Amino acid sequence: MNRLKELWSRSRRITKINLIVGTVAALVFGYIAVTAYFGTASQVRYTSNDFPGAQKAASAFLHLSPFQRHIGYFNRGTAEAAVGDYDKAQSDLEAALEIAPTSAECAVRINLSFVYEKQADQIASQDPDQSQELYDRSLQTLEEAPQECQPKKSEEKQKSEEAKDRVEDKKKGEKAKEEGTDDEDSQSKDSEDEDGSSGDEESPSDGEDQKQGSEDEKSDDSGEKSEREKKREELEKRGEDSERQQRQQGPDGNGGRSSPDKPW
Repeated sequence: MNRLKELWSRSRRITKINLIVGTVAALVFGYIAVTAYFGTASQVRYTSNDFPGAQKAASAFLHLSPFQRHIGYFNRGTAEAAVGDYDKAQSDLEAALEIAPTSAECAVRINLSFVYEKQADQIASQDPDQSQELYDRSLQTLEEAPQECQPKKSEEKQKSEEAKDRVEDKKKGEKAKEEGTDDEDSQSKDSEDEDGSSGDEESPSDGEDQKQGSEDEKSDDSGEKSEREKKREELEKRGEDSERQQRQQGPDGNGGRSSPDKPW
């Protein structure tokens, strides 16, 4: 009888232990499953252009997961960039870059470069110097990527090269516009100086010599203006090409293209 009681008591203890262990295991599994769900959901919603939903899912992932947090920062920053919230996107993507493993670093750098590029586009007309600095930062972000995360013929390599070419074109276009403006101002000033000096040098004597001299001066002046005009037209054309490219991309990066202009 005592033996039966002892067996029963042992069986109950084993049952309790198994119940506790099973409950803990279920909770851990549920936690992992929920965390993985939000991490995946942020990517799926971003792909389907549900950017607010992607931001919420990425934020939930960051609240839940102490591991691989670069995924949460990357997904949230990418979704923020897609809706034009570039300041928040910059903060999140820079946080992701600090903790991302080498294998994921290139993807973070490509999207962070995109953010710098868009910030430069926004202020190009108001602050050309700051715009050029942001274009430089965009290029530097791409150039500092480790080779381990962008092997030859990989998608990361292709995206990085496309971004570099795009930023370089914009940078040159903005610089050309600025130089064209400066050249136009300089030409206007030179014209004023020439008009003033010609007025001072006029003399009523030696009519034929004066006429001949005026013709020579006019000929030289005409040739000089022709060279300036050629240079200005070339600079203006490069500037117009840059403006056309930016108009095609749209103010928030989603106009004029067959696919949305959003981070990778």
